[in-house]
Formats: sequence, structure tokens, C-alpha cells
Amino acid sequence: MSGHMGVDIPAAAQDARAGYQVTPRFDTGVLTFTLTRSRARAFPAACAPAGEPLEPTAAVTDVRTHDFGHLGVPEPETFKKGMRYGSLCPGADPGPTASPDPLADPNGTSDTGCVSLYAHDYAPDRTRIYLRDHYEPGISPLPTTPPASSPTR
Repeated sequence: MSGHMGVDIPAAAQDARAGYQVTPRFDTGVLTFTLTRSRARAFPAACAPAGEPLEPTAAVTDVRTHDFGHLGVPEPETFKKGMRYGSLCPGADPGPTASPDPLADPNGTSDTGCVSLYAHDYAPDRTRIYLRDHYEPGISPLPTTPPASSPTR
């Protein structure tokens, strides 16, 4: 999934999980992993963040998404404390031409090449990174299964 999104999973990442759901309306790709707090804060710089990360003003109580739940982790929209969110645009120039508004494309549609990013500081020195992207069904190529690699745990 990381290759499909154009986002490299850092070598120091742990507990990497990914999924892809095909639906008639749009396909959804998700990727999550954990990093130390300092590495998590540096992670977006390598992927051209679209603006500064934002912090939610309130937890969403009626989250209908189920993108990450089937991976065994809570949905990022359910957190209020320790959460930051925005967009990453892999392959884009991280310079001043990046969008100043991280919510300019909150769905991270494949047309713009941006993915939605959520970072949750869930432990004193650990952060879970959540990435979500949407794809046009039948138009966007399906992700390929990478060759077997070493475990990330």
C-alpha cells in the first residue's frame, strides 16, 4: 500500500498494517504504523506536507468510517487529545508552492496525489501514523502485493 500511495514507510516504523477496500463509489487505501514521537514529527517533511498539521477541536462521536477498525486500531477521527491531521503530497515539491491549507483536499483523492495524514501521540514516546487515500474504482490501478519482506514488529 505504501508504494501505491507513494509514501515510504520509515525503516524505524513498527506495527505496520495496510488495507484496500474496493467499492462501487470509490476505493479506499489505508496504511498505519508507529514511530517514536521525534521521528513522527519529522516524517511529514519527507513527503511534502500540505500546510501545517491541525488539531481537532472535538472528538467525533458518530464516526461512520471503518477504514482502520478492521486493522485492529481505532479510527483516527475518534481522538481529541494527542491528534494532528492534514495532508501529504508525495512527489510534490515541499517548498513554498505546497498548499497552505492542509484541508484543501481532505479526502486525499488520487487526482491530486495527496493522502490524508493523521498522527496520534498515544504513548509518552510513541505516535501512530494513519494514512488514507481514495481512488476511482475501475480507473485507478489496484495496489500490487510486494515481495515478502522482513516483519516490521
